[in-house]
Amino acid sequence: MMSFNRRHFLQGAAGALGAIGLSQLGLNCAATRYGQALAQDTRRKVALLVGINEYPNNLSLLGPLTDVELQRQLLIHRFGFNDSDIHILLNQQASRRNIWGAFNEYLYEPARDGDVVILHFSGHGDRVRESDRMLDFLRQLDRRCIVAGECLNTAIATHPDNTPEQDIMGHTLLLMRAALAQKTSNITFLLDCCYAGGGKRGNAIMRSLNTSLADNDNLRQIPDSEWTYQRQLLDTLNWDQQQFVNAIQSPKGQGFFVGSARYNQLAADYQFNGFTAGAFTYLLTQHLWQSSEPLSKTISLVSNSSNHLAEHSQTPIYDPAPEADPTVTNTPIYHMEPVAQPAEALVLGPVPDKSEHDRVRLWLGGLDPWALEAFDQGATFALIDKTTGTELAEVQQVDGTRAGLVSEGRLSGAARAADATTQLLQEKVRGIPGQVTLKVGLDDTLLASEKVIAEGKLANFTNIEVVPVTSGQTAHVLLGRYTPEIHQRLALNPETVPQQQILDSVGIFSPAQVPLLAGSFGIAEEPMDQAMDRLSTRLVSLYIGRMLALMVNQQTSHLDVSLVVDHQGTRSGTTTRGGDPEAIIVPQTVGGLLQVVDGQRLKVTVNNNENQDLHVGVIVIDPAGEVNVLFPPAISDRNEIDIISGRGSWSTNLRGAAPFGTAELLVLVSPQSLVAALKKLRQNRPQFDRSLRAGESLANVEAMDNIFGVMSSRRDGTDAIKGTRLLEADQVAILSMFIEILP
Repeated sequence: MMSFNRRHFLQGAAGALGAIGLSQLGLNCAATRYGQALAQDTRRKVALLVGINEYPNNLSLLGPLTDVELQRQLLIHRFGFNDSDIHILLNQQASRRNIWGAFNEYLYEPARDGDVVILHFSGHGDRVRESDRMLDFLRQLDRRCIVAGECLNTAIATHPDNTPEQDIMGHTLLLMRAALAQKTSNITFLLDCCYAGGGKRGNAIMRSLNTSLADNDNLRQIPDSEWTYQRQLLDTLNWDQQQFVNAIQSPKGQGFFVGSARYNQLAADYQFNGFTAGAFTYLLTQHLWQSSEPLSKTISLVSNSSNHLAEHSQTPIYDPAPEADPTVTNTPIYHMEPVAQPAEALVLGPVPDKSEHDRVRLWLGGLDPWALEAFDQGATFALIDKTTGTELAEVQQVDGTRAGLVSEGRLSGAARAADATTQLLQEKVRGIPGQVTLKVGLDDTLLASEKVIAEGKLANFTNIEVVPVTSGQTAHVLLGRYTPEIHQRLALNPETVPQQQILDSVGIFSPAQVPLLAGSFGIAEEPMDQAMDRLSTRLVSLYIGRMLALMVNQQTSHLDVSLVVDHQGTRSGTTTRGGDPEAIIVPQTVGGLLQVVDGQRLKVTVNNNENQDLHVGVIVIDPAGEVNVLFPPAISDRNEIDIISGRGSWSTNLRGAAPFGTAELLVLVSPQSLVAALKKLRQNRPQFDRSLRAGESLANVEAMDNIFGVMSSRRDGTDAIKGTRLLEADQVAILSMFIEILP
């Protein structure tokens, strides 16, 4: 057992997080073990999916329609819904009147005991003042407001149709759930919107019609006609005034409700690699393609990822609370297990207007969002049997055909495209690009002259690309100034950023304009050229984090290995697809992160459940973004020292230390030795105690390619295609876990 006592304990998270904007911890992928033929489930399964991109007054979004397609494909191909039982309202169709009508026609009226019912809304949220009718209603109970001192309510913003009702209040949605619950308990309402402030934030749009959580004076009042709908539902439920208020205040709602963020947080309309989607919806649906856990565990896992997407500013919520209803700890989010095997993609059908019988269109909605760049060239999938997971054929992705979540592939052997339609695909090989780039946006908080200086400095780095800061454009990180406006916005949600930045300082932001990396912001009014020299090492570390993120494959690796962290009597764990789902252990904290106080020790264990010996390496990236190799140790030149014997385990002790924030622990496991690759990484990682010259930084960046060399191989011995590094799912497992280091 090795013991490490370093100043920068877990050199983790923020570096890779800043480079990719996302967390790996939550989206673990253990293959569900089915004890029965779930595909024979005869319950009625119905869904209403609502997505609104088009809003007036320059408030349009880009991602809700993608959200609807993400849910539709998931429900059909993973959960066995019939396409005809998935009802969709998009843009102008999604008026308040039409949503209400579709709810009655498709969800409420036909519902029977045992049915599975899902309502998903993606669009803007809203905050409104209570209607006069509701206030009169409350006065009968000698109450001024439901929440003391704040006669406000949240709402979803429907598409306007020239009627007074443009929102559906949260209280109305509660009554809709309660009415449905009289017929079936298998209800899930999901809302991907927010109420804490809309508009553009850096490179993302926030899903709220309100510009600020603090601006309550100018909120619209919900029209009295909303009360008509609520009164109808109250009559259906046979509830009086007090029962309605009790239901609003109760921690136990009917069915399941899931929201993409807390009331005072932002929900991002986020630009992924080639497409825009709701951060919450994509992370949730991608997780459900891979795994199936109870509601409470699912949201904890997705919460972990959503937090890091927006850097601690988006925490999904749900009700009922576990203490009020323990079913959330043992019931899946959709009240049913998947009926198909885990998958990364599916075959949509033959490519139109192509004469080749083996050419197919692929849907890639089950892939890690941060790894999409590894599926542009050289990737290979296994076409599997949905029920057993048996490989039926191989699909080679056609290079350069991916557009967002759609791509093309060629079937191997005698397989025909028509026969492969709707079949599922699992990753076999991913292709790490020969030239990985870190995309840096120059935020609008910089002056035009400062942008010119920054762009000139960044031009010296061939692996860093300057991109426009505009919605629909992918940027991994932003360079900008910490303005009073940003400070005021973040102050409304103090847990968003653990460190305090100096006003008018230059530093690195997440794409959602939240300060990134502990200590990346300098002094007030720092000249831009000096700031760029100071940040050069940070940018190189972010680039390294970007490359490492493309390799993390715990969701898809065929190696049966798991990672466990023991701390103060608690345990966190993750596993590969080949591992036991019970190895996925989530701490019961907000965001699902293990929390380690400065000076506390923890034990890291890697379990090898394979019959073969495996080599192990440990990399950590601290909250400041500094990359460190903790194992194998620097003095090691022997390949044997890092071996985990077959069916054995390997452990080491670590200790929490500054800098504080979120840290990432990366564990690399492979049948091949990792000593040479990790030794090269240790030698070439940037040192944060000094600035780097551009040429020196470039040399360090190019040296990172060596880490792929050991693991880039094919069983047939061929070289990578056109410089692409090919990583096989059965030859390497790279697991990631995030840990919060506290003072």
